[in-house]
Amino acid sequence: MTMDPSLPVKDLLALVDKTFGIERILLDKGRDIIAKYYAQSGPAYEKIHSKQGCMHLALNSDGVFSAQGYRTQPKAILQELKEMKATRALELGCGKGFNTLFVAQRFARGHCTATDLIEAHVAKARELAAEAGQANVTYEQASFEPLPDRYVGFDLVFAFETLCYAQDTDLVAQSIAASLRPGGRFVMYDVHAWENADELPKEMALITRLYEISMAVTHGFIRTGKWEASLERAGLVVDQTQDLAHDVQPGLKHLHDMGVKTLSDWKTRLAIKVMPPYMSRNAIAALFGPYVYRLAGQESRGVLTYQKITATKPK
Repeated sequence: MTMDPSLPVKDLLALVDKTFGIERILLDKGRDIIAKYYAQSGPAYEKIHSKQGCMHLALNSDGVFSAQGYRTQPKAILQELKEMKATRALELGCGKGFNTLFVAQRFARGHCTATDLIEAHVAKARELAAEAGQANVTYEQASFEPLPDRYVGFDLVFAFETLCYAQDTDLVAQSIAASLRPGGRFVMYDVHAWENADELPKEMALITRLYEISMAVTHGFIRTGKWEASLERAGLVVDQTQDLAHDVQPGLKHLHDMGVKTLSDWKTRLAIKVMPPYMSRNAIAALFGPYVYRLAGQESRGVLTYQKITATKPK
């Protein structure tokens, strides 16, 4: 899919600078703003991104955006569970529980456990599960860096767009390996970087950093290959790495169009001045999303990719 940008990047940068102040945003580089980001961004996710509280990118392999694409990742987990005849699954960084609840509702023979670092996310996930009458899912507050020792014996561990926040990939990989039973599987979907964004041409480096910081990935996305190496060192066998950058493009373009529409309205730009900053900065990620990913055969453009990595713990 090729981009048909509605505005040149320089015009988008001018819009961002006028609305937010680029230098002010860059001050957050390297800072831990994750808790503040999610505390402020929750309402925006539900209103604009997904009413059900989904927090990951849609995967639309046919090139046309559909909200059904938000279910692609949890559907893949369900397929893994069926093939394994699994009974126990663990999600890391579950947010408000969208994925685990989706899986649990279709996983009658087993039980799902999910963890999240943020207490408010866990409380909301429990509330939604109770409203759905779903008894085969448990939500607990816990970090994956590292996971508490009590998490052991799972058939499948999965993580969607949360391990990008990991500071020590070896430590997290060791926790994942320890939580799996022999023969168990690990599946992750996340954004990774082909190279250091600072080595890109100045304009592309800037919009990549703005994209990362506005999504609270203030240390930059983890480089491609790093997770595979950490998983192997932890004793897992990496089965496959899939490049899904093409599949996220329709959703990125959908968010881009909303971002342009929002920031093109002077009244909205004025309102942003008094909105919680980390909530309003999601518009920045929306603007630049389609530009910062690298598609096959387009090595001259963005540095980011979207990957699915699967690994197995030897029996």
